Amino acid sequence: MHLRHKFFIVLSLLTSIPLLILLFGVVERMEREVTIRTETQLHGSLDKMASELQLILDNQKSIASGLGRVPSVRQFAAVAQSPQRYSEGVYQQRAEALEQFLLNYQKSVSSIQAVRFISAEGKTLVKIKEGKPVEPVYTDEQSGRMFIADQANRPFFREAKTAGNRVIMSDFELGQVARDEDFCPAMVRYSVPILDELGDFEGVLVVNMWGSRLDSTMTSSLGGFPGKSYIVELSPDERRDGIYLYHPNDDKRFADQLGSEHRLTSELDPADWRAIKEGDTNGSLLRNRERMLFYQKLAPYPDRPTQWLLVIEADPQVVYAPINNMRKSIWMLLGALLFISLLVAVWASGRLTAPVHQLAEIIRRFADGQRDARVQVKSGRSDEIGQAGKAFNYLAESLDRTEKERETAVRAACQSERLASLGQLAAGIGHEINNPLMNMMSLASLVEESLPEKDAEKRNDLQLLQKEGERCARIVQGILNFARQSEPKFEEFDMAALLNETLELLRHRIESEEIELQSLIETPLTMEGDARQLQQVLVNIILNAIQATPPKCRLHISGRSSEEYIDVEIVDEGEGIQAGNFSKIFDPFFSTKPEGEGTGLGLSVSYGIIKRHGGSITLENSRHAGVRVHIRLPRRSELQELDTFEILEARNVG
Repeated sequence: MHLRHKFFIVLSLLTSIPLLILLFGVVERMEREVTIRTETQLHGSLDKMASELQLILDNQKSIASGLGRVPSVRQFAAVAQSPQRYSEGVYQQRAEALEQFLLNYQKSVSSIQAVRFISAEGKTLVKIKEGKPVEPVYTDEQSGRMFIADQANRPFFREAKTAGNRVIMSDFELGQVARDEDFCPAMVRYSVPILDELGDFEGVLVVNMWGSRLDSTMTSSLGGFPGKSYIVELSPDERRDGIYLYHPNDDKRFADQLGSEHRLTSELDPADWRAIKEGDTNGSLLRNRERMLFYQKLAPYPDRPTQWLLVIEADPQVVYAPINNMRKSIWMLLGALLFISLLVAVWASGRLTAPVHQLAEIIRRFADGQRDARVQVKSGRSDEIGQAGKAFNYLAESLDRTEKERETAVRAACQSERLASLGQLAAGIGHEINNPLMNMMSLASLVEESLPEKDAEKRNDLQLLQKEGERCARIVQGILNFARQSEPKFEEFDMAALLNETLELLRHRIESEEIELQSLIETPLTMEGDARQLQQVLVNIILNAIQATPPKCRLHISGRSSEEYIDVEIVDEGEGIQAGNFSKIFDPFFSTKPEGEGTGLGLSVSYGIIKRHGGSITLENSRHAGVRVHIRLPRRSELQELDTFEILEARNVG
């Protein structure tokens, strides 16, 4: 990265971080406060809206209930219910009196759209609609009286017959599906059951109320706030659930009657609509600054689960306009500062990079082979460029020394390669000298047996010869065991018993070294393998651990089983393995013991035995001190082929 780029980044950070803190800290907090203030204001408007709507509905219900108790209605109901007791003239007189009363009452109460009286048989006998009486056109065959319409099968009439003294409020809906000039866009129907003094049903007084008062209340409730208000029905009936009872756009109202798809449910996510229906009485729905809905539920029907959802929708662009303007101003200021930072960075980097380019040129000359290239640092110069020049000169001198050391290391590596070849040659020679060596030892034994007992000096010489020959034989046998492992004999045995037997063999050595033995061995540990060869592995590793553990310290040995494997761990408290030796611990002839105390073949032979059993052996320094050896052997295994080359290339994998 060029210096001017770094300057630009530093200057940009210095100028932009405070503005970004202002943008994402202060401005975001202001936005949250605006949201809370808007929510509080609109929920207040919703409370007022709900109170006014409930008051209108209660007043309309009271008007309908009061009409059901006036003398004209009750007198006509009695005559209509008992045609045998009253003559036709009395019936006509009472009907005209009721009609005249309803006409006068409708003129004084403009919110009434229509009033009709329905007999107990479901026949509309008297009806006033929009200030005009409706003439009957049908004749009842039983009573011989004229009627306007038969409502006996209409749901509202059947409900009113069983309602008792309750006033039944209908759904808020259109007068009919096709809006003609004779009907208002929406109305509410109140059905008042008429009962005699004994509580017997005599008929129903139906009062239709204009819906315009509800519409005007929704329009005025916003109080100048730039938003929209809706009434949405929450209904168990899927046909009406989510329809707009009120919407500023009349085409979106009463979708169930007009057959349109305009519903709030189609505009919201199903999960949001379900949360509104099942949630609290009031709440808010804010979605990604795209839509802000504030709502409150109103229960206009005391005896029905249907509710009205009063909704105020606010335009986020209007609500957050001051915040958006502030955010836009900050972004513009940030862009201007970044441009200024770029200009300053270009100017400053040009003044500072000239010495750097000179230093780079000297480094390139040195890399191209000019090994005597050095930076001429002026006396007394202690700035960063001067320090870099001195560091380069020191580096160049260090590289010269390192080159000489590398040549020495290469010579040492060649010598090591020759020694490795010599080790392989020794393994081959071991085969050739083993038989003559055995013959020499046998002859020495025979000569010793032929000497008389009194010739002690010669017998001692021959015994010393046999002892040294046995030592040579052990070394040769170690080489042969390393280079060519003998075939193991797989039999079932108990590893726990083998561990305890090995510890018993070495117990004297452990106690003489004043080492505390801690063993945790599960029983039984049944597996298949060559117990003799595996005991050789255990003896090698435990002896190494004994030699590494100082007196008064502990030696930990554990054995456990799983479904497929036997795991043995041996942990000493010695000094551990040096990092540089980990890659060589399984090399043949490698040993950290003093000269004469080891051949360096123990771990290499052990590695070959474990591999031929299909297992693994790892060594690692434990967390506190010492070495942890982990042996994993399969419970059931087959003989694994392991050639000499693989043994020679064995490395620690722990």
